[in-house]
Amino acid sequence: MPPIQTVAVILISAILGVGSAWLAVVNGVGFESIRAGAWTAWPTAAADGSDPYVRARFARSGELPISAAEGTTFEARTDSLGAELVGNCDYLVRGRTPAAQWWTMTLYRDEDLSLISNPSRRNGFNSTGILRKPDGSFEIVISPRARPGNWLPSDEHAGKLRLVFRLYDTPIATGGSVADIEMPVIERGRCR
Repeated sequence: MPPIQTVAVILISAILGVGSAWLAVVNGVGFESIRAGAWTAWPTAAADGSDPYVRARFARSGELPISAAEGTTFEARTDSLGAELVGNCDYLVRGRTPAAQWWTMTLYRDEDLSLISNPSRRNGFNSTGILRKPDGSFEIVISPRARPGNWLPSDEHAGKLRLVFRLYDTPIATGGSVADIEMPVIERGRCR
């Protein structure tokens, strides 16, 4: 092979390799991720021998993944139609939670995983502090403006958001089928 072709092959390979690694680490696209609607989880992130891209993703973000023995963490960066979650829009998170002894749902700035400062000092809900409908389902409104019921304050200037849903002591973490679980739906409302 002529030297120019060799250089071209090496350059293209390097670009593809670095690009795919960046995509896997920054966007959480990995071989061990599971998806359920807008939600993504990495159930083996804390396990020895897990996907190196998943480990790099968690190391880069500074997050501490929970072990499968404790539960599973799902996160959403988009609504159920695939549009990015952003602070200047309202969202309705509705549905039921998968089987779990306890759960939490927390809203973060996607950029640095910081909590969103707000006068109510509410950054999330858990399974014991949420108002439910008679059928057991719930609705959470994410909005910069106060709302009745389960209101989760956001910030119009927060930029991209990340919603993290942690399920503790759940069958999903111990090999339950993700295809059978019902995850909350995230619907975009009014944007400013």
